[in-house]
Amino acid sequence: MAVLSSFLLNLGFTVVALLTILVLYVKYKRSYWQRRGVSTLPGHWLFGNIKDAALQKKSFAQVFGELYEQAADTDDVLGIYVLHKPFLLIRSPEVIKQILIKDFNVFPNRYFSVRSLHDDIGHRNLFSIENPPWKYLRTKLSPVFTGVKLKKLFHLIVQNANSMSKYMESQFLNGTKTKNMRVRDIALKYTTDIISNIAFGIEVNSFDPEKVEFFNKVQEGLQFSFKRGLEFSMMFFFPTIAKYIGTQMLGSSTDYFRKVFWDSMDTRESNKIKREDLIDLLLELKNEKQENSEFKFEGDTLLSQSAIFFVAGRESSVSTICFTLAELAKHPEIQKRTRAEILEKLEQYGMTYEAVQNMKYLHQVISETLRLYPPAPILDRVPVEDYKIPGTDIVLEKGTPVYISLTGLHRDPRYYRDPLSYNPDRYTDENKNDIPPSTYIPFGEGPRVCIGTRLGQLQSAIGILTILKDYEVSYDSTCKCDIEKRNVFLSPVEDFRLNVTKI
Repeated sequence: MAVLSSFLLNLGFTVVALLTILVLYVKYKRSYWQRRGVSTLPGHWLFGNIKDAALQKKSFAQVFGELYEQAADTDDVLGIYVLHKPFLLIRSPEVIKQILIKDFNVFPNRYFSVRSLHDDIGHRNLFSIENPPWKYLRTKLSPVFTGVKLKKLFHLIVQNANSMSKYMESQFLNGTKTKNMRVRDIALKYTTDIISNIAFGIEVNSFDPEKVEFFNKVQEGLQFSFKRGLEFSMMFFFPTIAKYIGTQMLGSSTDYFRKVFWDSMDTRESNKIKREDLIDLLLELKNEKQENSEFKFEGDTLLSQSAIFFVAGRESSVSTICFTLAELAKHPEIQKRTRAEILEKLEQYGMTYEAVQNMKYLHQVISETLRLYPPAPILDRVPVEDYKIPGTDIVLEKGTPVYISLTGLHRDPRYYRDPLSYNPDRYTDENKNDIPPSTYIPFGEGPRVCIGTRLGQLQSAIGILTILKDYEVSYDSTCKCDIEKRNVFLSPVEDFRLNVTKI
C-alpha cells in the first residue's frame, strides 16, 4: 500500500510539473509579439485568435475581418496567433504597398503552399511556386492572358453562356414564372465549361445530362467537404505540416485530370490545331529549348499550370457571380439600373466584346461585390530575410508569415464611407479616384497580382448579364445566400439559392 501511495504521489507531482511546463511554454509562445513591442489581442489558450473559425462558427474571412476591426486605428500592424504560431496582420495601406510592391524582393513568396510530398501538381504551379522559378514561369505564361488573346477567347465564353441560357429556359416551361433555383450550381457549371475549354482545350456542356462526365469527375475531386476544408486550412496556416498529410490539389480526380490533359495535348500536337489558348502555349513551352535549369516544362509541371488556372478561375468566378446576384436581389433598384444598361448595350453593339467592355455600371457592380466579397479574402507573404517595418522599430523575423485581411481593409470606414452598404457608384470615373491606393486589392497587388484577373472579370460579367437580361432575381426567407464557414477562401454555401423570375 505504501509503495502504491508513493507511486501515485510521484505520478501526481509529475503531472503537475508537466502541466506547469506546458502552461509556461504556451505563455512564452503567446508573448512573442509583446516581447517585440507589437500590439496584439487576447486569444484562446489553444486556438489563439481563430477560435470561431477553428470551431466553424464563422468563416476565416469574417474572423480575420473582425481582428482587423478590433485593432486601434493607430495600429499599422497587429500581432495574432493561429494556435501557437505568430502571424502579423498588416493594416496600413502604406505598409501593404511597401510589402507587396516596393519590397517585393524581401516578400517574393506566399506562405500558403500545396507542397505535399505526394503532389507535384500542387506546388509547381504559378500560384504556389517560389521565386526565382516563379518569375521565369510568370514571364512564360503571361502571353495567354493579354487583352488581344482575351478578345479572341470571347466567343468561347459566349458559347458557354448560351448553354447556360438554354438550360435556364428549360426550367420555365409550362407557364412557370418564378423558381427558387440553386444559383451556385448554375454558376459552377457555367464556369467549369469555360475554364475546361481554355485550360484543358476540351469542349464540354455541363448543362447537358448526356455530357456531364467531366463535370461529375471534377466534382468528385474538388467538391468542398470537411476534409478538404481542413486540408486547405493546414496549407494556409501550417504548410510545413500539410506537406506530410498527403493532400492533393485535384483530390481524387487527379488521375482523371491527368488523362484529360495529356489526351488534349497529344491531339493538339498531332493534328496541328491552333486555338490560342493555354494548351497551345503549354505545348509550345514543352517543345521549345528548356532554358532554365531550375524549371522544366514537362510531366506534371505542365499539368500543374492548367490545374491551378482551372481551380482558381472556376471558384473565384462562382463566388463573384453568386454574391453579385444576391446583392442585386436585395437591391432591386440597382438590379433595374444594371439590367437597363445591359439591354441598351446589347441593342447597340450586339453580344460582342465591345458591348461588355462598355457596360460601365455592370463593372462597377462587380467591383463593389469584390470589395465586400473578395474570393481570396486573406493575402499572404513571407519574408526571406529579417525586415524592419517602415516607420516603426519592429523587426519582422525571417520566415514570419504576413497576412492582409481584405474583408477588414475593404470595409474600413477610414477609406469607404458607409462601408457595409452596397454602392456601385463608388467606382464611377469621378469617385474611384478618391479611393486611397492599396485599399482595394481583390486580386492582390504588385508582381504577384492574379494573372487571370481580366479573364475572371470577363467571364463573371458575361455570366451575370446572360442571367439578368432575361430574368429578375429576388430574395426571401427560403433563399440561402450564406458564406461557407468551413472554407479559408470566401465562397457561397453549396445550397446557395435565389428566386428567379422570367421577365
